[in-house]
Amino acid sequence: MTTVRVSLPGPVAVIPSQKVRDQLAPQLRPAHLVENINRLARAGALPARIEEKYLAVYTDTHVAGLYVTPLGDAYRLGWAAPRGFRDEERLLRGALLLGCGAGWHEYHHVGDVPRGVMSSHMALLRQAWADVGSLRPPPPRLPPEHTEYLDLMEQVIDAGRDIEVARQRAEPPIHYRRRESTREERRSVSGVYEFHLARPTAPAVGAVVHLADQPELRGKVIRVKDAEVIVVRFDSAVDYGRIPAQGALTVMPSDLVFRAQADAVAALRRGEVTNVELLRWLVDRRLAPFRVDPMARPRGTLDPDSQLLAFQRALAVPDLLLILGPPGTGKTRTITEIAAACTARGERVLVTSHTNRAVDNVLEQLPEDVQTVRVGNEDAMTGRARDLMVENHVMRAREEVLAATEALASRLVVFAGDAEAAERWMTHLTDSLDAARAADHEMAGHATALDHVVRRVRAPIADRLAATEARLKTAWAAADRLHDREGHWERRHAQAHERATAGPLAFSYRWLADRRLSKLREVRRRLVPARAELADAAGAHDAGRAEVDRLVAADPEANGLIRVRDAADRRRQEAVAEANRAAEMLWAMVSGVMPVPPLDLPDDLPTWDRLRGQLGTSVMMSRRRASLLAEWRAGIGDAELDLQREFVRYADVVAATCIGTATSKLLADLEFDLAIVDEAGQISTPNLLVPLVRARRCILVGDHMQLPPYLDDEVREWGENLARDGLLPPAAAQEIGELLGRSAFERLYGTVPPDHQVMLAVQRRMPRQVGEFVSAAFYDGVLRTEHAGGGGGPLFTSPFAMVDTADRPAGERRERPAGRGEDGSGRGWVNALEADLIVRLVTRDARHHKDWAVIVPYRAQAERIRAGLRGTLGDGRQVADNVGTVDSFQGGERDLIIYGFTRSNPQGAVGFLKELRRLNVAVSRAKRQLVLVGDTTTLSAARDEGFRHLVRRMLDHLGRVGDRRSSVEVLAHLDGPEGEFL
Repeated sequence: MTTVRVSLPGPVAVIPSQKVRDQLAPQLRPAHLVENINRLARAGALPARIEEKYLAVYTDTHVAGLYVTPLGDAYRLGWAAPRGFRDEERLLRGALLLGCGAGWHEYHHVGDVPRGVMSSHMALLRQAWADVGSLRPPPPRLPPEHTEYLDLMEQVIDAGRDIEVARQRAEPPIHYRRRESTREERRSVSGVYEFHLARPTAPAVGAVVHLADQPELRGKVIRVKDAEVIVVRFDSAVDYGRIPAQGALTVMPSDLVFRAQADAVAALRRGEVTNVELLRWLVDRRLAPFRVDPMARPRGTLDPDSQLLAFQRALAVPDLLLILGPPGTGKTRTITEIAAACTARGERVLVTSHTNRAVDNVLEQLPEDVQTVRVGNEDAMTGRARDLMVENHVMRAREEVLAATEALASRLVVFAGDAEAAERWMTHLTDSLDAARAADHEMAGHATALDHVVRRVRAPIADRLAATEARLKTAWAAADRLHDREGHWERRHAQAHERATAGPLAFSYRWLADRRLSKLREVRRRLVPARAELADAAGAHDAGRAEVDRLVAADPEANGLIRVRDAADRRRQEAVAEANRAAEMLWAMVSGVMPVPPLDLPDDLPTWDRLRGQLGTSVMMSRRRASLLAEWRAGIGDAELDLQREFVRYADVVAATCIGTATSKLLADLEFDLAIVDEAGQISTPNLLVPLVRARRCILVGDHMQLPPYLDDEVREWGENLARDGLLPPAAAQEIGELLGRSAFERLYGTVPPDHQVMLAVQRRMPRQVGEFVSAAFYDGVLRTEHAGGGGGPLFTSPFAMVDTADRPAGERRERPAGRGEDGSGRGWVNALEADLIVRLVTRDARHHKDWAVIVPYRAQAERIRAGLRGTLGDGRQVADNVGTVDSFQGGERDLIIYGFTRSNPQGAVGFLKELRRLNVAVSRAKRQLVLVGDTTTLSAARDEGFRHLVRRMLDHLGRVGDRRSSVEVLAHLDGPEGEFL
């Protein structure tokens, strides 16, 4: 811990804000907080840190935020929070230790602070804080290639931020034609409204918007419906009447993503990352050798080839492992087994990806006993992931705590309140013992007087009584002596008799036994008259006592004293009985809430006093326990943020998007033993760095033969211009192009040591006819298929089928432009013939394949198909969920997949279809049946050589194992009775 001691030369004034007064009362008054600050400061042991806008001081239990007043002579106490683990970590990075002999003093108002006496001493503190910084170790000296890499990364991030913010500011307002209130099941009171847009120009989910003419009414887009309806949750409750019936929303510029990326790069530059070798992984490809444990086994079942190998390497690798997971190879199952095994040995695991959906897919399969916490925007999560949100963990924990303590709280009710039952019984016990003690005192006084009367009454026969008592004592002693002698000779005779039965001395012992029997008989003979004398003496003595009792009963004075004594005795017995009842009630109360010894009711009052003290102590402890439990149960909801932090800190698995790991305050400063990044082939390097800087080791799971990272056209053009205009050396310009166009996974795979990469090589999703094409086209034929088979059915004879529209006239099959839409940017395209074919195919096949999806390249074409299907199927939600672009289906799967190419033109223009990896994603989603719809004339004559070659290979494959049909033939069948092709 880096610390600098500072002695403040004068007193310090603190003015608590009203917010703090409300926040701390009644648990901790501001005066108590300032008193704790003052106590530590006088001891020279008050920890403090200078943050960006305030001075943070740390008491034993709390952290307080102090803001310098305008005159610089005092601090305003702006907030206070319980001290937690995160605060301890901050102090370990550096702190001031403040001493102040003149003390810290609380004032109610700024005007109450004496002028010219007090000071914030901020100049002195800032100078000392600079000294703290100088004591920290300097940032590491990076090799030139690492510095260049970070410089280029910063250029990419800055360019992306500038372009995106400029675009956001230039965007026109989003006009809506009506607004509706919607009921949202939320814990907050924020207003949620639905806006129906004038045209389909919906912002992205997560965008922050405000009413165009009321910027203070700000909220977040939580849902988008068909690009025409958006749902906005406002930051605060908004009255319905404040929102115009028609109006506009303005998207607020945000650089949150870019700031997270820049912070990761800055941490790498400063060396403030969990693993300082991270740049060597990424730039130098320098990774440590390791050995796997061949006996390591997962909980569940993994295939013995690639999945098990990936699992074993993941457990052993000390730095970085890349797992290539083609479609259907069980990468999610492999990830969950790795995560479960690593948490079982005490590692904290981060599961992350670039989308919420990819993160949630992993969470779906994690074992129930793995403590998992999901962090992020709940509106973008699946139902299972929402259940794992840290807020829901806290809510359940609160409910469990309240339920678990409900019975105890009920039992402790008797110890709560001003008129508690336990206190009443304690009072009753005390009063009963006092009454018994008073009765004892009264009886003792009357016993003395009665003793004098008895001596007076028995005086005439005293000598006779003394003689009978002496006779009784003598007779008793004589009989007692003889009785002891009888026992003695009985034992001696038994011993001799036992030895007289056998052995060489048996004769001697028989003689001895006879002698001892004679002695015993003599004692018994003498005992008969002794017992008779004892009986006579006892009778005479009893007769004398009876005569004394008659004389006492006949004496008026003695008779009165006896009545008074007996009355006091009855009162004593009644008081002791009440004391017994009170003690039993109190024991039953305290034994229900704390361990106590068994109740042993005493006879004498001194022992009763000790029991009363023990019961009083138990009642007092139970009363304190009742008060603490009631206060804790009432205040458990006030500690939600602290509970959330603790849940995250002690979770086995934390799940968040890459950017979410940096933007969530709950994850700030949290480090991980392992980061598992899913769909890493789609994640740009700047985004990937955000989680990587937080982990000691990392596993990248992805497939660079599927969708690449999204690259904005303007950012791409910026990178191309750098090279064309000579603004950067060719090598640097090429590196920027690589950073923009290829994921870190793609750049690393094949260049790291062989032990640090593994391919999952068996796919079980696609039918063999589809899987073999995918393997040959994208994975050099090494992807094997294990599939039970499927497909064919009412329309096609093979799981791999195509409807060819090349048989139709050019005017019928040709595409048409459709404004915005080439996957969200540039011009989009629609194809009426393909859309109609797809609608009719789904309408027919949806009866046989309940689990279906339609994938097309363009949003405009997707919307046209949705509109057609809503007319035939009528299920708006099902249609909306099952029709979309390629990007929305990566990671998903359906029994039936229909993919429409859309493009049909004599020029062979295929647009971004030339990105072959999109076709890989589209065709690899099918579990039973894949149907392609397109114009093979255009597709097989595409200007792009790579795409043209792939299509021709696909058509050859279809000719061998598939079912390729003309559109006329398919339509004829669709128009006729239902049945299979002949």
